Amino acid sequence: MKKSLAIDMGATSIRAILGYIDNGQLITEEVMRFNHEIKDINGRKQWDFDAMISKIENTILEYKDEISTIGVDTWGVDFGLIDKNGLLVYNPTSYRDESCEIGFKSIKEKIDFNKLFENTGNQIMSINTLFQLETVKLTNKAYYEKAEKLLMTPDFINYLLTGKKYGERTICSTSQMFDLEKGEWNKNLVENLGLNKDLLPEIINNKIVIGSTRNSLIDSLRDLDIEVISVASHDTASAVYVTESYNDEDCLFLSSGTWSLIGCCNQKPILTDQAYNYSLTNETGYDNKNMFFKNVTGLYLIEKLRDSLVKEDKSKFSFDEITKLVEKSSISDECIIDVDYDVFTKESDNFIEDLDKYFKEKHNLAIENKKDYFKIIYQSIVANYKEVVKNIESCLGKKFTRIHVMGGGSQSKVLCQMIADKLNIKVIAGPKEATAIGNILAQLEYKNEKENIRKIVTDGFETITYLPNKNN
Repeated sequence: MKKSLAIDMGATSIRAILGYIDNGQLITEEVMRFNHEIKDINGRKQWDFDAMISKIENTILEYKDEISTIGVDTWGVDFGLIDKNGLLVYNPTSYRDESCEIGFKSIKEKIDFNKLFENTGNQIMSINTLFQLETVKLTNKAYYEKAEKLLMTPDFINYLLTGKKYGERTICSTSQMFDLEKGEWNKNLVENLGLNKDLLPEIINNKIVIGSTRNSLIDSLRDLDIEVISVASHDTASAVYVTESYNDEDCLFLSSGTWSLIGCCNQKPILTDQAYNYSLTNETGYDNKNMFFKNVTGLYLIEKLRDSLVKEDKSKFSFDEITKLVEKSSISDECIIDVDYDVFTKESDNFIEDLDKYFKEKHNLAIENKKDYFKIIYQSIVANYKEVVKNIESCLGKKFTRIHVMGGGSQSKVLCQMIADKLNIKVIAGPKEATAIGNILAQLEYKNEKENIRKIVTDGFETITYLPNKNN
């Protein structure tokens, strides 16, 4: 039986998952997981694409006899620049590189940010593609002038796999250069800001064939003839597609991974001053549905704390282990940090030292047991969620009754119960690999147009429900 391969690229790891329908049920198998790091290259924090591409190539070759289609999804905003000969002239720089601020400050001098929000619908963040591209123009002029096309990260992977240079709609909608109402690049905006609108590739929809590996730029893959499908290549869009919020506007979604993306699906972008003032964002979802949400700090802080503690006692700190630590912690429920505080959003050599300094300066408090920071971070993340939900409800003039949590955070019982208690809302948790499942779903729908594959898929995965604790 031929299978679909989802290449699901997160900001800290890459996963490859095979999926197929057997006896009316979705079967998935993880066949590759690779933790990757940001590297300092030429003074910039860049993604190690050589290692990533090598892993993807080897996975495809290993399972070539089983695969009929491939789909790729990644995080948003980052991109590569391709010259007229089809060569990569500017390696994707991580959104965590501080150089983003250069472009941010430059664009701020050219346009009122409220107007920029009206034109693009995106939350104004220095990491967005628009600001990164301006940074390249100002600091790497030679690369900028050589470039013929800008390809967002999954579009660049698809280009290597097929030789085709396209922009998939969901990932392009994260760029701050997209007209969400028209579903196309906002070329007038780009040109008015002094950037080259011809860099922007042709936009394509979901569930179409981009091309075949027989035209791949990777030599070893040209002997194969595997179709590469245009899935919702922004990881959030793929994940949201398998949640209840996709079909129910009274249900919130929470994509809980390195970043937390919390919001809802609705019919059209919300471009009001109120949405702008709350730093909310709009992006295109699967089948061109609008996603209205906020992108906030998520499990990245838990990951940083875990990695810092691992250096001391070599423990892996699984979600279950962290849950036990949180449940045993006697730290106050009101003890929280500002998760968006500047020092926490940047790369750091000693995260625990950063936390200690924060509590000393802000609260004149010393946290003796460093494992108590797990509870503090969870509480802080949930406090942030509560504020975001309050703002979304204010913009829409409605109350939400449920929230569907997917991604890594759905595994954390203590996090999900905190959300239920603090937001006083029903929590539906799972699946963990929602993004990869959404990716596979798009491929399966392409191959089985007449079947209700989405129902088969969503009926097949298990979820856990958490209700608010009345004692809270």
